[in-house]
Amino acid sequence: MLMALRYLCLVLCLALFVTEADGCKEFVAYRRTVTFFQAFQQCRLFGGYLAFIESAEENAQVVSAIKAVGDFTKEWYIGATDLGNEGNFLWFGVNKKATYLNFVQGEPNNSGGTEHCVVTASGKWKDMSCDYRAMGFVCAHIRH
Repeated sequence: MLMALRYLCLVLCLALFVTEADGCKEFVAYRRTVTFFQAFQQCRLFGGYLAFIESAEENAQVVSAIKAVGDFTKEWYIGATDLGNEGNFLWFGVNKKATYLNFVQGEPNNSGGTEHCVVTASGKWKDMSCDYRAMGFVCAHIRH
């Protein structure tokens, strides 16, 4: 009985999560020097998620959000990671497979075997250590 109740709770939580993540996205950049997981926590505190980018149009919106607050040529965290499954990127926090990718040539390269989080700079992506302190981060806020 307890296992069935846990399963039901999990299903309901996932259903509510999918509903929340299906709205219209608004991207907001925050200029704060943080690690990947600090950026994730900040986005959740602000009511959003680290940016999950699903098209070239959304990537351009992320660049615009960064330009509004800082230097878009510097590294800014977005929500992609391959932590735990090298080379297979997903959007952390929303648990979606990253199907749109915009890595600069030669990336991702997992240099030193420790690069599992993704930053954007000048609109192109590269993998970095999750402990790297980026210029800032971009959150996606879901609007219904």
